[in-house]
Amino acid sequence: MTENLKTKDKHGDLRQLKAEYDKVKSKYGLPEFSFMNENFEIENIESQNTELLLKIIRKHMTEKIFYILRSLEIFLNAQNAPLFMFDIIKAMTAPEKEHIRELYKKMARYEIDAFGLEAKYDEKKEAEFIKKFCTDWKDISEDLIKIQSFMKEGYRKHEKKQDKSYVG
Repeated sequence: MTENLKTKDKHGDLRQLKAEYDKVKSKYGLPEFSFMNENFEIENIESQNTELLLKIIRKHMTEKIFYILRSLEIFLNAQNAPLFMFDIIKAMTAPEKEHIRELYKKMARYEIDAFGLEAKYDEKKEAEFIKKFCTDWKDISEDLIKIQSFMKEGYRKHEKKQDKSYVG
């Protein structure tokens, strides 16, 4: 019975989050809740009662930006990269590396913009950040898929080379 109550509360919190989001969505022309949740897992902020919903959503999005930046840094500065990444990086072409550099620059601009929003709360600026990042997200996610494909191909080449050189 207690578990059932928790489930109801969780769904109630999610409904409340959706209702609050719908208010700011209408006010600022933000993307649909489903898009935000599928791409940025904003349902994870549901249990927070706040008057700063857009700031919390933007911070949640910034976590993804930070993760992407740190992941891309491995390609650009491989000093602390996991061992398997060295072979992937060696197998990458110059255009593939340039693709990563360009995405890194784009993500860095978002990190800088988010940093500036920490200084003083402005709901409208938070909404503008969210809208702009969501607009760019389609291209960014396609870039990430391309980079994953570079990684898979580079790792495949490394595995084939190891298979051929193995002496049993």
